[in-house]
Amino acid sequence: MKNIIKYLSVIALCVSFGINAQENNPMEKAIEKGKTDLMEILTTSGNDFNFGVNPEQLRNANAAAGVPFKQMDFQQLLKYNNEAIDRLLSPTEKIIVPMVNENQLVTTITIGEKQGRYEVTELVNQQFTSEMNLLPAAARQNDFKEVTIIHVPNIQATLYKLQDKIYTAYNGRSLREAQDTAVLMQELKRDAIVFQEKYAELLKKGRLID
Repeated sequence: MKNIIKYLSVIALCVSFGINAQENNPMEKAIEKGKTDLMEILTTSGNDFNFGVNPEQLRNANAAAGVPFKQMDFQQLLKYNNEAIDRLLSPTEKIIVPMVNENQLVTTITIGEKQGRYEVTELVNQQFTSEMNLLPAAARQNDFKEVTIIHVPNIQATLYKLQDKIYTAYNGRSLREAQDTAVLMQELKRDAIVFQEKYAELLKKGRLID
């Protein structure tokens, strides 16, 4: 698996597009190049690697709306007091682009923006692919336009915010069911406090586990 990640990372980091007057949609160009590169990897790698992506499904897949990826502020989570969840979130760090074929998510292409350039930073994320396929059908039918991915560092929770509802597989929850946000946030806070007490010295030095 480490070899797969390393291989994809090398390819992905070579894909970038600058914004200039001649490019009407540089992100779209980056997505298309990412798709082309992934198709080439799947074709040339044969059975050497299992990327979990069907080449034919990818060939006929279209890019859905880009999904913002945000981090939850761990220190703010420790002090959480029933405020709106959006107040704990970072600005968008990257965009997760679902590649969809016949209403099913085939894979994702991750796009970053740095100094006016769009970069493909990841070509396959099996977690996002499998979990987003389990979200309510309305998410896919609406082209994932109202979905935000939230990563909670250290306790390794991934939340999917769809409009004003939260979905997660954290601690065995079902992604098909909206969570009671107040209950979920209190559990995340408790787990964060436990983590803080266990790894306080690392956190003081600014060294997060993830």
